[in-house]
Order: sequence, then C-alpha cells, then structure tokens
Amino acid sequence: MNISRRAWMRNSILTAGAAALPSALSLAVESKPAVIPVAFFEKPLELLSAEELAGQLAAIGFDGVEATVREGGRIEPERAKDELPVLVETLEENDLKVLVVASSISRSDQAYAEETLRTAALLGIKRYRLSKLQYDLKKPVIPQLDALKPQLRDLAALNRELGLTAVYQNHGGESNVGAQVWDLHYLMQDINPREIAVAYDIRHAMVEGISAWKTNFHLIRHRIQAAYVKDFVFENGRAVNVPMGTGLVRDDFYLILKQTKFTAPVSLHVPYLHPKTKAEALAGIEHIKKDFAYLKKQL
Repeated sequence: MNISRRAWMRNSILTAGAAALPSALSLAVESKPAVIPVAFFEKPLELLSAEELAGQLAAIGFDGVEATVREGGRIEPERAKDELPVLVETLEENDLKVLVVASSISRSDQAYAEETLRTAALLGIKRYRLSKLQYDLKKPVIPQLDALKPQLRDLAALNRELGLTAVYQNHGGESNVGAQVWDLHYLMQDINPREIAVAYDIRHAMVEGISAWKTNFHLIRHRIQAAYVKDFVFENGRAVNVPMGTGLVRDDFYLILKQTKFTAPVSLHVPYLHPKTKAEALAGIEHIKKDFAYLKKQL
C-alpha cells in the first residue's frame, strides 16, 4: 500500500458502496489439505510500535495479527479510520495481515462501530471479534437471550452489506453469555454463520466443561470462524494460564481441527504475560516463540 492508497482509503471509507467490498466468507469444506493461518493476539505487545510488532511477529513466522482496535487497545475506536490503514500497511510490508480485529463492538449503532467496520472491510479484513455480552443473574436467562437476538440480527445485516464476519468468543465466567456454548447455539441459530460466527476458545471451553468441550465444538463447528488457543491448569480450584503444552489442552483438540479440515485463523493468546513496560514486552518474545513453535507442531 502506498501513500496515495492510504489517502484514498481515508477519503472513501464512509461513502464506498458494498460493490467495493470483499465477498462473504465461504464455509465450504475443502478437499485439499487444510492450510491454517496463525495469528498472534497482540495484547501483550501493544507497547511496541507497529513497526516493532510487525518485525517481531514476521521473524517468528506468524501469518498475521489479531489486532486490538478497541477501548484501551492499540487503536481506540475513534481513531480506527485513520490508524487502521497505517497498521495494515506496516504489516503488509512484513508479509503479515490483520486476520481478526478484536473490537469493542456489541451493537451496530454504537459510536464508531460502523465507521470501524467499513474501514476494516475496505482494507480487506474479513473477521472482527465482538465484545462480551453478559447476563443479569437476578433475571431469567432465556428471556435475556431472546432480547439479544435483534441486536445480533442488526449486526448481521451490516456484516452482510460489508462482507464481514463477526466472531463471538466463548469466554468463561459466570455472567458471560457464551461461556456454556449452548447459549450461543440458541442465540445464533437463526442467523447466517457467514455473518455472525464463533471464535472457539479451547481454554475457556475446557474450564467450563472439562469433559464436554468436544460435544460443544461439534455442536457449533459449522459456525466456528476462528479458534483461540492457550493453555491452563487448575490450582486450588482456579484456572491458571500457563505456556502452551504445559497444561490441560492436549493433542486431541488439534487433531479435531485437522480432521474437520479447519481453515479459519487460529489465534495464539499468551494471557500469562502481563508486561507493564516495553522492556518487559520484549522480554516476553522468547515465550511467544516457544508457544508458536508448539502450536505449529500441533497444526
């Protein structure tokens, strides 16, 4: 991408029509061997510049980034129109892509949501992660899910126009919608999986259902458009994040991905790293390299 393209992007984001956008994702199963692109969820490296991030991830061997375009992330929503094209350009110079945008979006009508999504679509980004939805545990569950359906249908309509897929992470926690996965099946059953899909998080799936995660995976396999990988152990009844291959997430998960010819992005998360300074972020690169090497071996 050159400077003139960047300028064109900034001027055309809010006015370009659907004809300029990428087509919707195909969910067809390929007969050829699966090629699984690997992204890095950049949260532990947000203190690095875009150039530093791209250089480090390219040297390790990643295919792309799960970029934080959200409140408190690398790019705040109000700056996405200007800064996301720059990030994409910097990554492209290192043969990397934004494979998923981690967003703050949960509604189509919230501030900067449509602007951010139109920007992403024009840049060729295919997927964005929705923010968490939560229950009020003092109220019945099913009516709350029913009340959320119109909200998702509105997002699905916008995604259909733009050629995007929103993915929702099955994040563990007693108040989180989707922690049990079955509620995602109920919530999304009438929505096209090309428009609203699931980012299947094996760590959270196992925490919430240590022996039921395979059932949950197969329940929503047709809707999974990203996989999030990380590892954990239980200590004193609590889930504690650990480096890849040292916890409870074992080979059978990766075997299922390959058996089902999974070709959507796999995003490596390293939630056991919590850098407070740039030096600490750089020091974590060695852990990221080891986790990446383990993941590539499994895939």
